[in-house]
Amino acid sequence: MIFDVGPGSLSNLRRSRIETELLTTVFISHCHADHISDLIPFLWAIQIDGRRNPLQIYGPIGFRDVFDKLRECTNTSNSFFTFPLTVTELQFGDTIGEVRTCRTDHSIPTLAFRVDVAGRSLCYGADTIYSPSVNELAQDVDLLVHEATFLEDQAPIAELTRHSTARMAGRSGRDSKAKKLVLFHIPPPNDHREEEFRTDAADEYGANVLIASDLATIEV
Repeated sequence: MIFDVGPGSLSNLRRSRIETELLTTVFISHCHADHISDLIPFLWAIQIDGRRNPLQIYGPIGFRDVFDKLRECTNTSNSFFTFPLTVTELQFGDTIGEVRTCRTDHSIPTLAFRVDVAGRSLCYGADTIYSPSVNELAQDVDLLVHEATFLEDQAPIAELTRHSTARMAGRSGRDSKAKKLVLFHIPPPNDHREEEFRTDAADEYGANVLIASDLATIEV
């Protein structure tokens, strides 16, 4: 599975040397550009690689129309893809196999995902301000991947854009009783404040917090 395909995703996927033929499902949390901009390039890449296995793409309500517009503006016809490709919109709360969903509290319709496989679990919270619904979905999860876009001195813009501060992410980790918390979605202007993100989140979470980085591998 792959969750969201934002800018740089295709490059990192190539660098990771993951065999793309083994990817069966793409889950899209929402339709902001930083979560879908590499989706069509990804599909082109696996088509050129000679993919034959089916691929399923799931997104939130309204995703089908956005996907069709992305194809149109990139001159990508339906007939270009010779492998079976299915695009499906999910209702909030839908379950697909071992993947459960809920709605986050973001500025547009956004899905969070929980995966339970072989006795292990992870929750990808996607974009959200502090959300009891995400906490419920992530209850007792082994790994919670939670966004942290801002710090407390940026709380007004966090509220306006419906993004989390590091403290909000830490609260979510604590309230969901997640065994491990990883922060992502820290924007470039805040890169130099990474230690503040870690400290603020850990103060609420009550344990060490990891910061996501490109190509990182995290054991669940």
